[in-house]
Amino acid sequence: MHLSYARALEGGWVQLSIAGTRPQERRPAPGPGAGPGADGLLAPLAPAVHRQLALFPAPPRDLAAGGHNAVADPVLAQWLGQELAAWAAARGWARSTTARARTGLRLLLTLQDTPGAPVPASLIHQLTGIGLPARLLHEFLAAHHFDEDDRTPAIDAWFARTTALLPEPMTGQLLHWMTIRLHGSLQPPRSLPRSPKTVRHQLHFALPVLTRLADAGTHDLTDVTPAQLRDHLAACRLTGTDRVHTASGLRAVFTALHAHRIIRCNPAVHLRVGTAPQTIPLPADTAPIRQALTSPKPATAAITALIAFHALRAAEIRHLTLNDARDLQAGRLHLPARTITLAEPVRVRLAAYLAHRNRRWPNTANPHFFVTSRTALTTTAVSHPWLYRQYPASSDLLRADRILDEVRSADGDVPMICELFGLSVQAATRYTSTGGLAAG
Repeated sequence: MHLSYARALEGGWVQLSIAGTRPQERRPAPGPGAGPGADGLLAPLAPAVHRQLALFPAPPRDLAAGGHNAVADPVLAQWLGQELAAWAAARGWARSTTARARTGLRLLLTLQDTPGAPVPASLIHQLTGIGLPARLLHEFLAAHHFDEDDRTPAIDAWFARTTALLPEPMTGQLLHWMTIRLHGSLQPPRSLPRSPKTVRHQLHFALPVLTRLADAGTHDLTDVTPAQLRDHLAACRLTGTDRVHTASGLRAVFTALHAHRIIRCNPAVHLRVGTAPQTIPLPADTAPIRQALTSPKPATAAITALIAFHALRAAEIRHLTLNDARDLQAGRLHLPARTITLAEPVRVRLAAYLAHRNRRWPNTANPHFFVTSRTALTTTAVSHPWLYRQYPASSDLLRADRILDEVRSADGDVPMICELFGLSVQAATRYTSTGGLAAG
């Protein structure tokens, strides 16, 4: 219970607090026209910038019992409640989903350490254990800038696992390399940040050679010589694409460490990487494709038709929107780089899926053409695993089969193949080459 300084003196004691940390001190005093407007809605609020530090480690939170406590910042709770109601209505949430989200929001505001501050993502995702919509609440709070991602990044956890057996200082040098690659460098030598996927790929292929170096007694990457690097790479007996990726990963590691003066010399400067062997496109088995095209699942039939007839990439299908299909009745599909004239079987299957989508999720605000029970409550695209389950084989194999079929019909017309499937000249030549035509 908060008392004013004068009331505390009257009672014979003084209550101390840090100025500006209590909810009523965090916001300006109400003036003329403050508070709810004519429509009864509160003005937008900003999260608190201070943090309540813990003197002792907090005991585990009991989420189930947290709802019996009072919310420390009722003004914030009221504002977030009205925003959640508008958010849920705009996305077509059911009443039960909205009610569960309200319960989860109240629990989060009750249990957070600093009233009014952004809610930690680790606390939000604990709601899953008691059956509350943690994912939906996380998206809502993130959109209103009231979330704080305190979780360990996936690549950090992966790095700790994969380098657990490597000695020091090698582990520290690799951690420094990963930090440089992920965040880039503004100081010379300057570099742009790389995606976690790229960093993980390079280190994944370099680790077998680095592990062999550590087992041979080389604990510091500064001591690695070009001869040792070539010998241990040869001892791995890698061929083809694996050998190219491993050599490329080693060069990426040692080049960056040398550029930032972590190691004295670069033993991989003359390491030959080579080129990955060119694969030959192969035709696909048509029986599973025919079965998927006649599937009773509208999504499976529509997605398979898009790949089998028009060779769309998986990423293009994931991000396809309702606006892209605005001319579906006229048989046209608008992609970012080109417009496709749809084959009649594809148009029929897309129209059937659209009718199913409108029946199944009539109130969803998701702008994407393909939705699921999870994404219908949000505005995000479908997940990669869900999409992969909708077609009978690899999307690359189905796409290659369709392009090969068109190459045979067009007699190797490269410009036409590029225009039809959105390929570069180099990529189209891979299909029009003698090997590709022979494989067809």
